[in-house]
Amino acid sequence: MGSIPITRSTRSRVKACLDVETLVESATPQLKEIAAVGASFADPNAEDACLVFTRQVAMLEGTLKQTFRAATLLARNSGGLKEIAEVWKRTGHFCRTFLTTLASLKDKYANCGTPEIYDLALDYTKACDDRLRDIEEEIECQRIDLPKGLLPEFQS
Repeated sequence: MGSIPITRSTRSRVKACLDVETLVESATPQLKEIAAVGASFADPNAEDACLVFTRQVAMLEGTLKQTFRAATLLARNSGGLKEIAEVWKRTGHFCRTFLTTLASLKDKYANCGTPEIYDLALDYTKACDDRLRDIEEEIECQRIDLPKGLLPEFQS
């Protein structure tokens, strides 16, 4: 069975089906799940606790990476700068929610991969903030008129 070619038309249909709000909503249940699993063990040092929690960390890492990749594609295929800014604003908010969820768990489950995924979430949060700042600067630059005489006059 052959693959479906990705064309401009296919991209616009995919774009219509997935927006940043839906993307973030689809990733949020995994955050709730890891918080519930983390709270379910009285002794985080128990062997079964770390085993179960490590599985959750692996799934959560996949969710974080996939959400960021999808946000990158949404931004790339966005129609304008304000739409791109919204993608990075919402994705950055998701990353900060991710960090908040993991803040207490990274110490409680320090030997189960939690500090590493926390650091990865910090990197993604910074990347979102950097991209949002760059887009906001670009939007602001478009509002500024060029000073007269900066460029040669166009002669028709």
